[in-house]
Amino acid sequence: MRAVGVRGMVATVLLCCLAAPLRAEDTARAFDPAVARRITPDEVQERLKAGEKPIMLDARASVGDVVAPGAVHVPSDRLEAWAKDVPRKSLIVAYCT
Repeated sequence: MRAVGVRGMVATVLLCCLAAPLRAEDTARAFDPAVARRITPDEVQERLKAGEKPIMLDARASVGDVVAPGAVHVPSDRLEAWAKDVPRKSLIVAYCT
């Protein structure tokens, strides 16, 4: 596998409030600017350099042979189960290339 730098990502910060099962309205809410916001790859890089440890979520349908260092890929059909184990206050950076 090849690693991609943070600059190669389109990043979205998601505050993990996914303790309940995902429904269509939950998904829409997750992308509401009041809950989640877009940030630049530079801002992600600054946060990483500052010592923050967000969960890097690869949001692509297919990963192929390219993955960002430290990222986790969760297929959409397993996202609900995965989210149940994520602490509520976690900072999640979802990205796709």
